[in-house]
Parts: sequence; structure tokens; C-alpha cells
Amino acid sequence: MTVADKNEALKELGRMAMERRESVGLSLEDIFEKTRVRMEFLRGIEQGTYQGFPDLVYIKGFVRTYLSAIGAEELKDDFMGWLNREITPQSERSDRNNDRRVPLDSTPANALGGPATGTTKGFKMASHFWLFVILFLLLAGSAGYVWYSWSNNVFIHHYNGLHMQGGGVTAGYYEEEPEDPSLSDYLFPITYVANTGNIEPVAEPEPVAPNLHIRANNTDVWVEVTISDRVVFSRTMTPGTESSWDLPSAATVRFGRLEAATVTLNGTVLTADTGGTATFEYNPDGTFRRIR
Repeated sequence: MTVADKNEALKELGRMAMERRESVGLSLEDIFEKTRVRMEFLRGIEQGTYQGFPDLVYIKGFVRTYLSAIGAEELKDDFMGWLNREITPQSERSDRNNDRRVPLDSTPANALGGPATGTTKGFKMASHFWLFVILFLLLAGSAGYVWYSWSNNVFIHHYNGLHMQGGGVTAGYYEEEPEDPSLSDYLFPITYVANTGNIEPVAEPEPVAPNLHIRANNTDVWVEVTISDRVVFSRTMTPGTESSWDLPSAATVRFGRLEAATVTLNGTVLTADTGGTATFEYNPDGTFRRIR
């Protein structure tokens, strides 16, 4: 997949999202008032251009908030899929194109103006013969180099800071340096790495989009949430009810009874404090502080 493919797909998704917004009678100003996502970011989503946006985790958070505001959640998976895709370097694509092979004996009988002959097949066999000869010479040369070096005791092994000269095999990583420079000019240098077992790669977890989640516990609790100087939630939550908000910027939350609510910030459950009414500030990077 090229950069152009990814950009074209994101532009097409942005066009579909814009058409959905217009079909429900909403302007970009309306979306800004509902989400408080900056106008240039909203235009970038619809135009498929993400230059000037913050990190990818924030881009995905803005896209989710925008799609929720226009009622187009079914486009979320397509957006997330293309935003997460990696670009294949041009050199790798060229290598894959160069790997395509044309059979040596696939030339039509009349391609050269005459009947097909056995010349192509003979050339193929001859090519294989010389390939085997070259491989044999390379292997023989490498084996001769190793035998010569060990028999003449010219390897100096470097292992964990220890210098050991001789023919013993040491586990771990070491490098061999021939003392005879004239020989190394014609033969391949060899570096041995001990087999330390299969190491399974650990996949990096996908970053969590900034999100604030509040749940009422066993009693009623009054909660007011302000994001980007706009009150987005103000009501009494009954036991068991919960609400979530994306955090494009810091949120200020007032609690009527702090110990009656459970707060989760970016997937982390915060320890409940006591003390009745309280006001907290929660930031997209996962930090928070009590204001009063």
C-alpha cells in the first residue's frame, strides 16, 4: 500500500462523512458547538488531510467524536483501519515486482520467426549448472577459510569483555578476526551468533484514546462535566448509571458527593476520595488534580 492509496482512501471516507453531515442538516459550526473539536481539525477529517494534527491517538479520538456527532458510527471501523495502516516502502514494492519470473521455455514457437527449438531448455540447464558451480565454490572457500583459521589458531574470540585465543567454542556472541590480512582480502568474514532460543516478539498495545468515564455507585450523585469551557453534562446520576466523554482537551468535573462515583480516566480506574462536594480537572494525558 502506498501513501497515495492511504490518502485517497481517507479522502473518500471524509467525503462520505461530509455527505452524512449535510444529509442530517448540520454545519461544521454545529459540530464544533457539539464536540468543541477545533474547526481546522473537522475540515481536515472531511478533506482527508491530517497535516497539523497532533499524535495519532488524538486523531482517532477526534474522528470518533466527529462520527458520533453526525450519527455515522458505521464508518468508524473503516476510518480506524486506514489510520492504523502502515506504508510499504517503495524499495520493497520494487523488489516484489522484480521477483516476477518469466519461464525460460515459455516463448511461442513463432516468436522468433521460426519453429521452436531446444535452445531455450538447453540454456536453462546450462544456467543451473553454472549456478551450482558458483555455490559450490563459495561453500568450499568458506569451509577452507574456517579450517585454515582454526588449524592455525588465528581466531581471537571476544566474549562478554573476555579475550580468549584458541580453538574452543564459547557459547554466546563472539566475533572472529583473522590475523592474516592477506587471506581476509579474498575470503568472506564470518560472524557467529549463538542460538539463545526463540524470542517471541511482544506486540505494542494500541494507545487508548483520551476518555473520561463516570459511574454512579450505590447512591445518587450529582455530576457536572465541562469540556473546552462548555458544559456537556449536568444532572443527577442514579445508582448503576454511567456516562463517557472523549477528551480533546482538559475536563473540569464537579461532584455533589465524590465518594458516590467511580471515575475511569483513559482506561485506568482512579481511587475514590471522600469529602462530599469536590471539583477535579482531568487531562487527556491521564493526569488529574483536585481544584477544590
